[in-house]
Amino acid sequence: MEVFLFPLVNTNLFPGTTKPFNVFEPRYVAMIKESIAQNKPVAIAYVEELSAVSAVQVGDRVPFIKEVAGYGYPQIVEERLNGSLLIFIRGAGKVRLGTVKASNSPYLVCQAEVIHENKYLSVVSQRQLESLMRLLTRWIASNIPDSNQRRTFLANITQPEEILGSFASYLVRDPDFQQVILESDDLNQKVDYLYRLYESNELTG
Repeated sequence: MEVFLFPLVNTNLFPGTTKPFNVFEPRYVAMIKESIAQNKPVAIAYVEELSAVSAVQVGDRVPFIKEVAGYGYPQIVEERLNGSLLIFIRGAGKVRLGTVKASNSPYLVCQAEVIHENKYLSVVSQRQLESLMRLLTRWIASNIPDSNQRRTFLANITQPEEILGSFASYLVRDPDFQQVILESDDLNQKVDYLYRLYESNELTG
């Protein structure tokens, strides 16, 4: 499929999670509106140097951008007087980014291949996932003071991929570690990786 490319420094989007984004740059404001008009997804592309993206040519495989990216369909929450947007994007899945398409627009459109994950959890992984969910629940209780917001948050993280994505987004401090988790295609591997980060005290709390 085709995706609009939203390159952001040290940022990713996990399937089953929702992230807010402030969009200020006019070309990306236009991209978000075009995405909604065409019902075409936006891929949140993890980059280390945003300035390098402008040098990409048609047919390139988008250097300086991680090959695997989460994607979703943006929702405009607020359009401000200065033209900037507050948007939410819920991760619909992840893709392997391909080549850049020819376009007259100031933003990038890429070919992309949807990546399917192994979602079957072993008994061991299921037990570890339950431990991770308890940790996430404690984090939510400590960091979200509003009880209604806590209930809404918890109501939206019932599936394993939603739990793992939320855990990685909020409790893993290193964005490179987050990208490693995103790139894994097996939920068992993700559970094991996150559990080992927890045991080695590599989490935010």
